[in-house]
Amino acid sequence: MKLLLTRLLLSFLLIGLNLFIASAQDTTDVPSDSLYRIRVRLATRKSLILPGWGQAYNRSYWKIPVAYGLMGFSGAQAYTYHKQYIRYRDAYRTRVDGDSLTVDEYALTQTNALLKSNRDAFRQGRDTFILLTLGAYLLQVVDAAVDAHLSSFTVGDNLSLNWNILSPQWPGGQGGAVAGIRGGAGLQLGLVYHF
Repeated sequence: MKLLLTRLLLSFLLIGLNLFIASAQDTTDVPSDSLYRIRVRLATRKSLILPGWGQAYNRSYWKIPVAYGLMGFSGAQAYTYHKQYIRYRDAYRTRVDGDSLTVDEYALTQTNALLKSNRDAFRQGRDTFILLTLGAYLLQVVDAAVDAHLSSFTVGDNLSLNWNILSPQWPGGQGGAVAGIRGGAGLQLGLVYHF
């Protein structure tokens, strides 16, 4: 499992490095709208190569510990579940090998069915946390790309958000539905941009 995770991580790093090197461009002759696209690509590639590098490139430094915390927690849980899976797998193999001289560590406490059930549960938990680790890795890549996209988004006085809480309007000022007319409360949002 450790070898598999090492190979998987090394593969991601090599693919990211290959993409980064293959698409390196001289930005001196590039128009300004293309610089924006290169910034987004660069932030994404940096985040692919090393988790958190894209966030540092975007100057969102507070997101780096969050990304490493998510990946570290789910990776540690995957490792813990893998160790337990190995223990239950070996105990089950020892019990069903047909040799009466070999005894597993759970011989006095668990039945064959319980051993198999625990083995399967720890394997499923390990696989789930591996997927969560991969999901956290991909989430930080997407975050770096989105943050780079939004870096040129202007938030000034020309952009405003208006919201109103709508209260029910009843005909005749009565408190209930009249003649099949239903009322209700709601929320109205309006985004206004002045040119």
